[in-house]
Amino acid sequence: MPKTDTKTSSRENRTICLFFSQKTYTEDILNPQDFRKYLDKQIELFQELFPPEISKGYRMKDIYWSKKQAIPIRRIEVGGISYTIRPSFMMPYMTGTVKDVEDALFLRKFDVPFWALSHVFGRDPMYWYRVEKALGRNSIVGTTVKESVDIPKDIGADEKHTWINGDKVYVATTVGSQCILGASIARDAGEESLTKAYRVFKAEAQCLDPSYEPETVNID
Repeated sequence: MPKTDTKTSSRENRTICLFFSQKTYTEDILNPQDFRKYLDKQIELFQELFPPEISKGYRMKDIYWSKKQAIPIRRIEVGGISYTIRPSFMMPYMTGTVKDVEDALFLRKFDVPFWALSHVFGRDPMYWYRVEKALGRNSIVGTTVKESVDIPKDIGADEKHTWINGDKVYVATTVGSQCILGASIARDAGEESLTKAYRVFKAEAQCLDPSYEPETVNID
């Protein structure tokens, strides 16, 4: 979760995704005592999922109902900033449940067109297009690394080829400390295209630490 300027952070939408059972979700959310106990346990087990200020405590803010999915959503306040708690069985931006979209997204691996997904799974082609594109909106570095001091100083970089809509492309992949830190598409293996793809990792890393530079880079 990239750090932002304090002047604008209070206006930004912040989301924390946590595991919930879909069968008991509504009951768990509506009971404030049970919800706080569950949240405290998640903070203890997975502190990296939460903003650092959570160590100073948090405030239960409110509940609102998702118009898209007709389920209750809780918000908490940490350091004066509101965070939405999204259940893990829901897709980003509440576009649908994971169960409802996973088969269609799996078929995209084989370049099944959006109109075909619409024919088999319903909804219109643009729905499936937006669901797929939403997966790439998150910062990989910001999602994986919570503190700037944890960005690896020694990294590896390599390109893996794959296919998009029948065209061969290259995935510029950056790794470090046994973790994937970047994966961006380059349309060809030329210097200009690969440089542009690898710059995505650089930009995301410098959102956490503007002065970040790796000490070593292994390019195999």
